Amino acid sequence: MMSPADSIGPCIRQRRKDLGLTLERLATDSGVSVTMLSEVERSVKNPTVKLAWQIARALDCSLTDLLDEEAPATMTVLKAADRRVLVDPETGVERHGVVTELLQRGLEVATYRLPRGSSTGAMAPNHPGVLEHVVVLAGNLTLEVGGDAVNLRKGDHVTYEAQSVVEYRNDGARACDFLLLSDRSRGRTP
Repeated sequence: MMSPADSIGPCIRQRRKDLGLTLERLATDSGVSVTMLSEVERSVKNPTVKLAWQIARALDCSLTDLLDEEAPATMTVLKAADRRVLVDPETGVERHGVVTELLQRGLEVATYRLPRGSSTGAMAPNHPGVLEHVVVLAGNLTLEVGGDAVNLRKGDHVTYEAQSVVEYRNDGARACDFLLLSDRSRGRTP
């Protein structure tokens, strides 16, 4: 697995500059401190999954966009060993971004691994119009959307509008793996 520290910092810096944002403005928009943003951009620190999500949201892009700079070819084979993985140093939560042609069409695909007893933490609401779909691949997942929680087992699916605070939590006895499809094709930036 490749470390996101090799690419996420420079990708954040480039996207920020392309948008004409200062570190201070990105800090305000993302809720991440200027110091942390600077350290992430310089690859001194890896952001948590939650912080990376906040930064991506403020940059109006997907988290996967921050992990891979180039658009994929029409047919892309991505071996597991070559996939970019963001590992939360505090919880061990893993987010595996999958860059496909779908991303260019507003569909983001990612898989998550939540160790036993871990959580992504509360994730900020998505832009209006974003729809998400989760499939539990292994273990048990507690999905909390806007304060409403649902317990899901292997094979369960759920679709929801992501304009509320979302948290993915593993209250089970073993690791939980799930697939997240985020449809940003109709999302609107406020």
